[in-house]
Amino acid sequence: MAAMLKWITPLICSLACLLSWGCGSACRDLANKVCDCQPTRAKKERCEIAVSVADDNLDASDAEEEACQQILDSGSCTCDAVLTGDLAACGLAHSTLDLSED
Repeated sequence: MAAMLKWITPLICSLACLLSWGCGSACRDLANKVCDCQPTRAKKERCEIAVSVADDNLDASDAEEEACQQILDSGSCTCDAVLTGDLAACGLAHSTLDLSED
């Protein structure tokens, strides 16, 4: 499980860039939900920083906002899903990049 958790933070960074989260949006809410699932304070803070940077620099399209809202409404994006690697439940795809270290 520890090996799986190593790629969650860079994955969130990638998702933030891909979905172009905007402030107060469904995508921002979804990003915050995923960040809240991080197993350590350091990983949660890195996740929140990545989401904040994306929020400051990018705007989500209407289609992206709708997709994020559908995921939120479905209730499929849970900490259990994130931590067990069911990232599709949160609209994420697996990333093999490992940019974070604790």
